[in-house]
Amino acid sequence: MTLSNRLRAGAITLTLSLASSTSFAWAIEAPELMPDGNAPSPPGAIIAQPAAPVQDATSVVVPDAPKVPRLALVLAGGGSRGVAHIGVMKVFKTAGIPVDYVAGSSMGALLGGLYAAGVDPDDLEKLALSGKLRKAFLPVPVGLQATVGVPKYLLLRMMFFKPKIGLYSGKSISSFVHDNLPEHVRNIEDLKIHFAAVAINLDDTRPVWQKTGDLGEAVRASCTVPFFYQPVCRDNMVLVDGGIRSNLPTAAGLATGSPIVIGVKLHSFLESVDKKSNDTCLRYADRLTSILMAEIESKAVGQADLLIEPKVQYMALFSFSKANLKRAIAAGEEAAWKMVPQIKARLQLPAVAQTTR
Repeated sequence: MTLSNRLRAGAITLTLSLASSTSFAWAIEAPELMPDGNAPSPPGAIIAQPAAPVQDATSVVVPDAPKVPRLALVLAGGGSRGVAHIGVMKVFKTAGIPVDYVAGSSMGALLGGLYAAGVDPDDLEKLALSGKLRKAFLPVPVGLQATVGVPKYLLLRMMFFKPKIGLYSGKSISSFVHDNLPEHVRNIEDLKIHFAAVAINLDDTRPVWQKTGDLGEAVRASCTVPFFYQPVCRDNMVLVDGGIRSNLPTAAGLATGSPIVIGVKLHSFLESVDKKSNDTCLRYADRLTSILMAEIESKAVGQADLLIEPKVQYMALFSFSKANLKRAIAAGEEAAWKMVPQIKARLQLPAVAQTTR
């Protein structure tokens, strides 16, 4: 072989070697792409708003050629108002409406996750009315927790420590989920129905569709109301309540390719109140949050084919009295029955007579 041929062969070998090593490095180090085709935003990057959502690497798989159209159920957040979802689930059970995918924010994620795991709606109702659901969100009364927690936080800050921000750790929420899951079910991948718990990544402002991993931790992240609960660090992200940006996560349902997306919207109705109703910090915050969530939900309705709109405007976000919870569940049932004929028609299923409580 001549010198020129040897040089040419050597160059080809080096090129192939570099290409091979580059491909290997890309396979190991390439960042996961987001639904919009972009990599996760590094610190300091400017992110156009509204920010595109982030999905887990594992996509929802919808089987080919289903016998009937697939249905995605999207459950809004709204604190204790979210127990209206239980009423909707009860009606779906009675009417024989199959659900193939569930996405939820905050309380919608908690109840939707347990529902997707196979927990019967009647059992969810019992959990809500027993006081266990309230205990999950408020393990210690707010006033007492603030009396102890706020001075402790300020003291640590004065000592140049940086404690997590939030009255509660939020661990009681994940524990509640774990305690009420069926046996041998722990991760989202184990659920009977495909599911996504929606949270917001504080680092880059994007919604995150949590579709893999520990269900309790995913729900906890989705329920992390800022200042009430400490942010959840998961997969190099700092996650908080999904309702901040995606309270009615219809985009997550639409992304599955489901021909029918049904949204359960909790803030279609707000009632007027007198001036004295907003004279405490909690009531003031509740009122502002309700207005913001109503606005956020209104921007998502265009991606839903049908809406179920329970009238729960009388409830505060953390109103867990048994009477109010019963009333909210009944409101969910009433709103769902109104939509059953349309849902049945879309699913090409036979009609069913409404039952009363």
